[in-house]
Parts: sequence; C-alpha cells; structure tokens
Amino acid sequence: MVFLVMGLSGAMAPTLIPAIRIVFGLGLSSAMTVQWIALVVSGLSSLILAQLLHRFGAKAMVLGGLGLMTLGCLQVRLFILAPLGVDARYALVLFSLAVIALGTSVLQVAANLLVVQLGHVRKASSRLTLAQSFNSLGVLVGVSLGTNLALGAGATGAPAMALGIGQAYGWSAAINGAVLIAAVMVGATAWAGSRPSGHAAAVPSGIAPIRAALGSGWALAGAGGIALYVGAEGSIGSILIPYLHQRSVLDLTLEQAGHYLGWFYWGGALAGRLAGTWLLHRWPPARMLGMAAGGAVIASALAALGSGPVAGYAALSIGLLNAIMFPVIFSITVERSTAPSAAVSGLLSTAIAGGAILSVLVGWTGEHFGFGLCFVIPILAYGLIALFAACGAVLPSADKAPQDSRTTSSVGNLSERT
Repeated sequence: MVFLVMGLSGAMAPTLIPAIRIVFGLGLSSAMTVQWIALVVSGLSSLILAQLLHRFGAKAMVLGGLGLMTLGCLQVRLFILAPLGVDARYALVLFSLAVIALGTSVLQVAANLLVVQLGHVRKASSRLTLAQSFNSLGVLVGVSLGTNLALGAGATGAPAMALGIGQAYGWSAAINGAVLIAAVMVGATAWAGSRPSGHAAAVPSGIAPIRAALGSGWALAGAGGIALYVGAEGSIGSILIPYLHQRSVLDLTLEQAGHYLGWFYWGGALAGRLAGTWLLHRWPPARMLGMAAGGAVIASALAALGSGPVAGYAALSIGLLNAIMFPVIFSITVERSTAPSAAVSGLLSTAIAGGAILSVLVGWTGEHFGFGLCFVIPILAYGLIALFAACGAVLPSADKAPQDSRTTSSVGNLSERT
C-alpha cells in the first residue's frame, strides 16, 4: 500500500504539466518546476530523515509520510481553486507539491530499506523490484486519473482544467487517507513486535554514519546512479505528452497522449518490474541493469533522431527499460557499500535531488531546440548507468561493517528475525 500511494500522488504533477501550463500561462521551463521541486525537496530532507528513521523506526516514519502526503493533496485541491491571483495560486500549489514530496521522501527512506532487510541480501534486488511494481501500479492509476479529469474532452479551458486538477488531487487525498487508516490498523497488530532493539538508543546521533556513507565509493557511485535514473525517467515522463502530441511524431490529442503515457510508459514500467522480480532470481542484477541501460540508450537515440511511430514508440518503450533500474541500483549499493545501511539509504534518497538538474536541462532544451533533442540528456544518463552496472558486474562485493547492524536496528533488525 505504501509503494502504491507513493506512485499515485508522486506521478500526478508531471502528468498534468500541459494543463498547468494553460491554467497558469507558463512556458515549458517554468512548468517543469512542478517536476523538479519534488526532487529538490527529497534531496534536502533525506539525510535528516535517515537520522529520524534511526531514532523513531520505520513504523512511525511510514505513518508520518502518509499523513504528509494526504495533507499536501488536500492543499493542492484547495489552492488550485482559491479565489487568488495566478502567481499566488501557483506559489501555493508549488508549496503543496513540496509537502507531498516531503511525505514521499519519508516513505522512500523508510520503505526501501525496510524491504531490502526483509530477507536474504542475495534476493534484495528481486524483492525490492516486486515492491516497486506496486509503485508503478500507483503511477498508472495516478496518470490515468489526472489525464481523465484534467486533460479529458470536458477540460477545454483553464477553469475546467483547474477544476480537473483539484478533483484529481482530491481523489488522491482520499486514497492516501484510506491507506493511512489501514496502516494504523496494521500497526496495531502485525507491527506490534517490530520494536528497536534495546541498544539502538545508544547509537550516536548519526554524524559518523553519514560521514561513512560520504566516504564510501560504492555509496557515492550508487547516489550518482540514482540521480541519473530519477532525472532521466522523470524528465521523459514529463515531456512525453507534448512530444507525442507533435504532428511529426504520433499526432495525438493531449488526452490520447496522456493515456499512452499511462498505459505504455508507466504501464511498461509495471510490466517490467513484475517480470524483473522473476528474472532477478535467475540473472545477476548488475548484468540485467547493464542490458536495461544499454537498451534505454538505443531507445532514447531513436526518439531524439527519428520521427513518426518509430520515434514515438521508442520513447514509450523507455518505461519498460526503466523498470528495474531503481531497485537494482539501490540494492547493489546497500549490499556493496561498507557504510551503515540507514546512512546509505539516506544518501541514495538525497541523490534524488540530482535528478532536478536533468529536469531543468530537459525543459530548457525543449524550449529552445524542440522536444526531440531533449532525449540527448537521457542518452548520457543511461550511458553512465550502464557504466555503473559494468562496475557492479566485475568488482567484488564488500562485506558490511560490524557496526551496521546497530544503525539499522531502528527498523527492527528484520533480516535476523526473518
């Protein structure tokens, strides 16, 4: 449920960029703010959240994250329809999206590490890929919801689109609130025994673990890989609707392009993660990551240099190729870094902010050189991810430092109990 709502609420804003441009009268670069502001908030907060994870445990973090996401969605619904000036409403909507992003960051820091520690480290990539498939399912629901309400045939002008955006976030708030209530109920039963061990409170406040993460080559390389992946995936998802809308590509209406984005791009990620859960039990994760990144380079090149259906469907296929990247990069990094896992998780979540740089570059490129050349930036990003995968395939794995079990005890030392 946690991964589902992360995808649902997180994917809505980039999908609605065409509507947001009309509602607030924005250019592409300004409208892309709704995509990269979430990345910046995540990056600024994640290291602090890693310390809170150590102090309060996963249960409290999950409940807090769900609460923040519900609040942020309610704020968007309120502010998008408020009787205020355009600039004031846009600023308040951005603030609300930042609240949603903070809640998502809380869940990311707690939930990803939790899933990695729920079983044997060798199966962590497969396990996290399965969990991330529910994230993709949530994205598919969110994209479909936003497309139908804000980009549908009934939303023909700025007031109608604003109403559609408000309705989409209203439904998202209701779903998030229902999951929050369910999580509280689960927390009263199934999580009752998931308490930090007695010595967890004796661990220092976290400066040393964070320094250890910053001093780990694998942790830094994984952080770079996460930043590149998040920036490439989010940027492509943000420009696909206007890209497919072009007469030289697929010549779709905005509503049709939104459905293509949902069912082919994000739906491909869902299918890829379900298939990847099975394949990662049989293939080395680093090898699969390399194959996926190499395929994404080729597909991005076709989208950048081609036209017509070949370019359009090549761009849409990148969703399938993105499927396993985040969970494999995350699990490889946690497994191989000698730094404490909670600190590594915080650093990897912080690295999400690096994706904002790619988003800004893609928005600027699309505004000045056209949507096709936007894909040059993902080509470079996926090429570097392929390099990370090659290093993961040939370099030996490092054993965890002895103190690591102490710094991860705040999530219940689940691997030992499992």
